[in-house]
Amino acid sequence: MKVSYEIKTEFDIKDVKELLKPFGGRCAKVDGTSLVYQIKDENEKKAFEALKEKGYIG
Repeated sequence: MKVSYEIKTEFDIKDVKELLKPFGGRCAKVDGTSLVYQIKDENEKKAFEALKEKGYIG
């Protein structure tokens, strides 16, 4: 599943990729003002919460 979220703050994409690894996230990239990545459906909510907790997305 491909997801896209509005970026809330600046970050190093390497940090985001490391954060997403345990959830099976891959191909993370910044596309304009959005963070785009692929994730398994069952891990999407957990990954979203982890990114939101870090303040990367709103």
